[in-house]
Amino acid sequence: MPLPENEDSIDRVIIIGAGWTGRQIAGQMAAFGVRVTLVDPFAQALEASRTWILSQRERFCEEGFWPSISQEDLLDRLTFVSATGPEQLSKNNQPIPGLILESIPEQVALKRRTLKRYSEQFAPPTIIASNSSYFTPSTFSEHIAAPERYAHFHFHVPIWKATIVDIASAPQTSEQTRKRLVQLAIRIGQTPIVNRAENTGYVFNWMLKSLLQSALQLLDRGVATPEEIEMAWKKATGMPAGPFGIMDQIGLDIIHQTMSHARFVDGDAVWGPLVARVESLVNQGHLGVKTGRGFFEYPDGQLPGG
Repeated sequence: MPLPENEDSIDRVIIIGAGWTGRQIAGQMAAFGVRVTLVDPFAQALEASRTWILSQRERFCEEGFWPSISQEDLLDRLTFVSATGPEQLSKNNQPIPGLILESIPEQVALKRRTLKRYSEQFAPPTIIASNSSYFTPSTFSEHIAAPERYAHFHFHVPIWKATIVDIASAPQTSEQTRKRLVQLAIRIGQTPIVNRAENTGYVFNWMLKSLLQSALQLLDRGVATPEEIEMAWKKATGMPAGPFGIMDQIGLDIIHQTMSHARFVDGDAVWGPLVARVESLVNQGHLGVKTGRGFFEYPDGQLPGG
């Protein structure tokens, strides 16, 4: 495969996983000029992502979240590929990507296997990165071919509003890898938060964990309803969403996965009852904003005022 014209610049990205976060990353990058290949084994997930990105284009451009871009230009920068592995992407003598970013469920074995396969198929200078919201980079770096080009590149939803991305390094990560990811973050309208030490949940999620835990404890103890807890936070802080709205926005499936991992780290006594509160909604398919219902209902598919 031919090398990119400029090895420092990341102009082509492969995103693995066409879920709620993956499609947002793909749309954000394409809107800001990056050529993106969104990969998922399920064709319906890819089609849903394509439909969502195009349906948001006009609003995001009008509200200033994205630069002005036509539907034709946006589509020209997006490729949707149904594939189960990297072998199907490395054919046809296409320019190699500057970055491969996995955005798949928070399951350590699945992420480890996926990252390992892609790192073995795509050699440097391609950066291999994870969008994991919980695991530290060293959880996976030892399984990466050429681990100096591995880091975490973690976005916060909704990506067009939150506009921060965590850049977290493993012990082997090179300064050049960090530099290239910082440049990409700025290019796509995000503010990079470079972590100087490994920390579960990076910066914001580490702080957020305490808020969500406290809200679920209030609910579990019967102190107040989700609506009352939400109102207390919003009235006192002036913020548009409280802890339950934030969980709905992130996705209760992601919250459940993250809390399940915290359960093994911090102990079942603390997290067990709280995980059960979220699990009951997940089992009913109520995942938050993306399904129209979580702790609250979202008939328009977005938070009030979102």
